[in-house]
Amino acid sequence: MRKHARKLINRRTLLYLGGTTLLLGQSTLAQGSGLVKAGDVLVNARGAKADQPITMSELAEGQMVLAFPMDQQTQTVKREAKALIALVRLGKVSAAKAKSAINGLVAFSALCPHQGCPVEKIGEVGSRKGKLICNCHGSYFDPLNSGKLVEGPAPRGLAVLPIRLEGERILAAGDFQGKVGV
Repeated sequence: MRKHARKLINRRTLLYLGGTTLLLGQSTLAQGSGLVKAGDVLVNARGAKADQPITMSELAEGQMVLAFPMDQQTQTVKREAKALIALVRLGKVSAAKAKSAINGLVAFSALCPHQGCPVEKIGEVGSRKGKLICNCHGSYFDPLNSGKLVEGPAPRGLAVLPIRLEGERILAAGDFQGKVGV
């Protein structure tokens, strides 16, 4: 009997520790991706300029580009999905209203919190005009209101990435604020 009781205690302890680890792990996810750090340079994620730093002058008002962070010291581009960034240059009027804008720029996680699809475009007409849109299931997010969910099946808005400018270059000012992806 005593041998059996010892196994139950060990199982309970194991389950308790496993549950605690799971909860702590989810708490860590809620703080950001852990892949972006202050000072990382934002580089183009796609196209002819892939892996090249994004500059203010190459972004037109109302334009969105997908970016990855690059470590300045090692020049390593962090290509993990949870590090994908939606960088938006707002219009002059919009930039004055945006809560997290720096010189008319805002940045968010480009992973939809519904099922992890990339948020890849800006709406052009109607109620979606100027909103970030997930192509998979139609959730859309307001870049003027810290990436808040406007409509769709996503359970919450996009994680905000604090940014800063260094000359023309755009740098991360820290990790994502909020949970990234699903």
